[in-house]
Amino acid sequence: MWTFGKLRSFEKLFKSYWFKVYDMCCYYLKETEMAKDLTQNIFLDLWERRVNFESRVDMEKYLTRCSKFQVLNYFRYARRIELLALEDMPEQHTANYLRPDLQMQYKEIEERIERQMQKLSEPARTVFYLSRREYLSYKQIAERLGISTSTVEYHISNSLRTLRRELL
Repeated sequence: MWTFGKLRSFEKLFKSYWFKVYDMCCYYLKETEMAKDLTQNIFLDLWERRVNFESRVDMEKYLTRCSKFQVLNYFRYARRIELLALEDMPEQHTANYLRPDLQMQYKEIEERIERQMQKLSEPARTVFYLSRREYLSYKQIAERLGISTSTVEYHISNSLRTLRRELL
């Protein structure tokens, strides 16, 4: 059994496998600095959890899976941050402040969002539109449509969940 609860064992593991894990992260990311960070995260997690392995093969499989998951999580996080940054920009002038390549990406994302919004059922589409396009508060939407604020919250959360699922 491979156990890494002791510092010396962990050092040996770290020295033996750090470059292999880093190389795998680099392969998927194509970015050396972020690959180093993710590799460090993998080994830090391994140390903190004091993972035990039955064999060397199990350990290598574990490190391979960790590398893939770390990279996938990084991409998910980066994509989420990108979408949040676009959400926070002022609607009217957003594309004007971006480089041409980013302007095109922004327009594509806007079109995808608009297509997905059209697929929402009523009254979710109307509630979502009033919230995100007309910038009305939940209370204002509830008053305008004659529904409760909890119904507005329900429609907004379902709409966001649907949009996230379709766009990410």
